Amino acid sequence: MQYGSSIGIKFYENGDVRTYPGNTVVADVTPDCPAYDVMVKLHQLVIDKGLDSHQILLPKDSYHMTVIRGVNDQVRKPTHWPKEGLAFDAPMTEVDDYITKAVTSVPMPKKMRMKFDRAMLNAGDIKILLVPADEEQAKILKDYRDAVANAIGLFLPGHDEYRFHITLSYTRVIAEGDDAVRMDEMLAEMDRIIKDQPDVDITAPYMAYYNDMLAFSPTRLPRK
Repeated sequence: MQYGSSIGIKFYENGDVRTYPGNTVVADVTPDCPAYDVMVKLHQLVIDKGLDSHQILLPKDSYHMTVIRGVNDQVRKPTHWPKEGLAFDAPMTEVDDYITKAVTSVPMPKKMRMKFDRAMLNAGDIKILLVPADEEQAKILKDYRDAVANAIGLFLPGHDEYRFHITLSYTRVIAEGDDAVRMDEMLAEMDRIIKDQPDVDITAPYMAYYNDMLAFSPTRLPRK
């Protein structure tokens, strides 16, 4: 049995969530958004295919599109930390202060027009990829992400190649043999569902805080 790459970091081997504090900029996918119904359908598909023991399905009320990542308490290395102004050993309350000040110095985009692209499985998770609906929306998001990265003093690896997404689940166990075949069939079915979806409006993003991968809060959280 081979565990997914998030096991031991974001989740335990049995699928229970681990503490993984950080901050980010996200846009919620709420029940009044058509994308929510799509995600719920894909969620149920994992269960119907009997693959929910391989994947840790995220709570439906946690669905969101990540716009730009902040920093994480457990990833304190030069490639993932501001170049100056924030010590590597700074407590998370100080980290939140720094990132919040940087992010809020840049005007947030309004609601975003996106379209579904495809489902992507790797050793870490299943992401439902999204792309901007047109060139204007793409420019708005690129300009915003660049401005925030400049304000933080951190261009994360892959910044320019970033893929917008909604995370459906985290990989607990990598599928093998017949399970891998069923996983491929499921992903193909997900792509067929996604292909038929119209463009969707995603709500305006906000600065978010999390202590694990199950919930994201617009208000500051207690930090240990």
